[in-house]
Amino acid sequence: MTLIANTRMYGAGKQCRRLWNALVTHISDRSGVPLRIVEHAPPAPMPDLWNRPDMGLVQMCGWPFWQSDPRPRVVAVPVPDHPYCEDRPLYWTDMVVRRDEAAATLEDLFGRRIGWTTEHSHSGYNAPRRMLLPHFLKAGKRLFSESLGPYKSPMGIIQALLDDEIDVGPVDGYFHLLLKRHRPDVAAELRTIAVTEPAPMPPFVASSGISQDELERLRQAAAQAHRTPDARRIMDDLDVRRFVRPEDEFYRTTESWSREAMAEGYAVPA
Repeated sequence: MTLIANTRMYGAGKQCRRLWNALVTHISDRSGVPLRIVEHAPPAPMPDLWNRPDMGLVQMCGWPFWQSDPRPRVVAVPVPDHPYCEDRPLYWTDMVVRRDEAAATLEDLFGRRIGWTTEHSHSGYNAPRRMLLPHFLKAGKRLFSESLGPYKSPMGIIQALLDDEIDVGPVDGYFHLLLKRHRPDVAAELRTIAVTEPAPMPPFVASSGISQDELERLRQAAAQAHRTPDARRIMDDLDVRRFVRPEDEFYRTTESWSREAMAEGYAVPA
């Protein structure tokens, strides 16, 4: 069985997708583990991809990763080249508005419309809910007139903003970073009004049934990628410093955030 690779989560434009595919090819070649790149293009649900038994190098949100049983195997986790990450495998969520939005703070938008991506997304649902929880507890009621979704992806949120369907929405901070580099025309239409706490960066995973030999070869190739000139150039264009491999326990944070909100009766970012 040939294993698959997929980088849809962070394909911020055609050039960005080409770079990811080139990096996947490099890791495959260096590891000696054949990987078949699959598109799994929108609107195909991401859980359908993450439930496949033939994953070899697939980007997966950290929250559903933690919840999965059996849990996929972590191959590697990018360390984004951004000061907020402090040279660790972390990311964040940007709460984004239209460029011409008059509001100065997130609180200024209470009473208006918020969007979210999917109920299984950390960056597009869980993280903004965590940010809003103290405000919800203080107000004792929902914060927004409408909570709209699912918009499926960061680009779905962005399109909803530009179409004036919502007034604020969560955009994966690393995706936003790539968008500024590879689609500055789109990024220029947006403004970040608030930023969540950092959380564990989504991992590249393989299915739980992968052989230990293939897994270790992929892990080693990813861990060494930043040391090879051709991969280093690609990683620079993807704002990735290097790949690391934290323990699975690193992702417990995502579930803790969810349980804190649910315990307070705050099920939806609203």
